[in-house]
Amino acid sequence: MSIRTVNPAFVVPGVSVDTLQRLPRVHTKFDERFLQDLLADHPELLPVRDIRDDVGSLLCIGREVAVSSGAIDNLYLSTQGYPVIVETKLWRNPQARREVLSQTLDYIKEVVQKDFEWFAQQWKLFSQQHDNQTGDLPSRLNDLSDDEIDEQFIVDRVNRALSRGDVVAIIVGDGIETRLQELVAHLCRDSSHLRYSLALVELACYQFENQDRDGIIVVPRIIHDVEPVQRAYVRVDLANELERQLTVTPVVVTDRDGPKPPRVNLNEDDFLDAIEQSAGRQCRDQIYQFYSDLIDSFNLEPEFKAAAVMLKVPHPDGDGMGTSILALEKQGRIYNTKHMSHQLKRWGLSLTVIEQITSDYWTALHNIDLRFNPAGIVHLAPRQFLPFAEIVDKLSDIKDRVGKVVAEIRSAYENAR
Repeated sequence: MSIRTVNPAFVVPGVSVDTLQRLPRVHTKFDERFLQDLLADHPELLPVRDIRDDVGSLLCIGREVAVSSGAIDNLYLSTQGYPVIVETKLWRNPQARREVLSQTLDYIKEVVQKDFEWFAQQWKLFSQQHDNQTGDLPSRLNDLSDDEIDEQFIVDRVNRALSRGDVVAIIVGDGIETRLQELVAHLCRDSSHLRYSLALVELACYQFENQDRDGIIVVPRIIHDVEPVQRAYVRVDLANELERQLTVTPVVVTDRDGPKPPRVNLNEDDFLDAIEQSAGRQCRDQIYQFYSDLIDSFNLEPEFKAAAVMLKVPHPDGDGMGTSILALEKQGRIYNTKHMSHQLKRWGLSLTVIEQITSDYWTALHNIDLRFNPAGIVHLAPRQFLPFAEIVDKLSDIKDRVGKVVAEIRSAYENAR
């Protein structure tokens, strides 16, 4: 059965139904730069989570990024440390075939030879050209993320992805020709050693006219994607007269034959050992007793990151993101994490309720000790952390306030259902 495209419709219940018409192959509504700017300003239009579900959110860090083989249309870095390359081509452009695929593969080869510092430099150049983009690269990724990111984490993740060739490349157009799809399928068949992900994404554009509004409705969809493989086999066929000249020697590669990738997250033992090394045995024991007491008393969950443990209220449904209410880091310090508000948005709470809960909680902590930031902080602001040993006499008050905010969060979620 053939596949037909059904045009979407704009519906106003009880008023009208307007069937939208797709822009023709040749049109003057926009050019490639429009697509590039659109995707730079709105990375959420890229269905990257359907290509790789572990990528996270995207931050555009460069437009027309110069490399030796050309200029990458749009370059992104994800909150999970994955580089993403995007090339845009219009449907009407006859080059949107072999050339764009070859160009994209060249860009992949060049990008994987870079390191985190190169990406940070691209972001610096890009942010200088855009007044609304501020902060260094780790800080901006941390603001974008739904979870805490520290600099060590993102640097390690980016460099590891690059060393493994683990990047995502997307060719985007307002239409994708069948010939380009065939080329990508051919690449998949003949290149079983791929470590990168490659996808063709169509931004189907429809004319939208409603009273004095003249715009475009954009519908992204993945046309074709190539997943990286973990293992490939090579078959060698020899002529009969050469078979005796071939020697096959099996080689077993163990972990010690090469460097291990850097460890990203701590476990509890690593975390406590780091505290003891930085702040002494007594601080280690006090912190362990404190967060163990909070976990047991309020049914919290610890999440060990690269430099800290986040104490989280688990999502009531069991499969959603938890909410960080307090953080303890491996230098023996404590802070109230700003990501609490970002994570509560994922719970579906209203902005008014979130503002009330977080403001009351952070203000209460600030009143217990003035060094607690009344606006919450991120892990990239270590100078605002409190030495844990200096607040031991206030732990009972902190525990009481933690218990109250946990109850408020759970009550707010039940009321919002």
